[in-house]
Amino acid sequence: MKKTLHLGCGLHKKLNSIGIDINPLSKADIIHNLNKFPYPFNKNQFDLIIAEHILEHLDNITKVIEELHRISKNKAKIIIDTSHFSSVDSFTDPTHKHFFTSRTFDYFIPGTDLYKYKYSKIEYKKAKVSLGPTKTVNPLLKLIVSLINKKIIFYEKRLAFIFPVGNIHYELQVIK
Repeated sequence: MKKTLHLGCGLHKKLNSIGIDINPLSKADIIHNLNKFPYPFNKNQFDLIIAEHILEHLDNITKVIEELHRISKNKAKIIIDTSHFSSVDSFTDPTHKHFFTSRTFDYFIPGTDLYKYKYSKIEYKKAKVSLGPTKTVNPLLKLIVSLINKKIIFYEKRLAFIFPVGNIHYELQVIK
């Protein structure tokens, strides 16, 4: 069975996962401030880490991404969902500290233009990036989201504030 960590699980911890959250009223198995390093796990423990609407609240994204790498097994999957920078929700919430684009994690992905800056020694592979709602039954909205995702960089540079999307979804794979 895959070992799963639900980072910042809040009240909606994923079934069969280990939940970690700062809030003692959450459904977390472990109460821990995710801005404090290291996290209370040994290295190479997790096959899957889920981070839903938590990274934008944390102080240092680079340190968090390094810590997730440390506690993940080789080829583990990291799933990140957050508000896209074009979303009014990104700027409305006073606890949001960071804004995300399709290229935010390219600093950790060999072969991308941003990797050359080497903010860290760790490496990931980008398995998937998609914008917009992940679940919709509206066929027109599905078509629009599909078109946006085919030309993400063009969309982000030219259209993001004209036609904002709500969320961004990443799937990264750990490289060790």
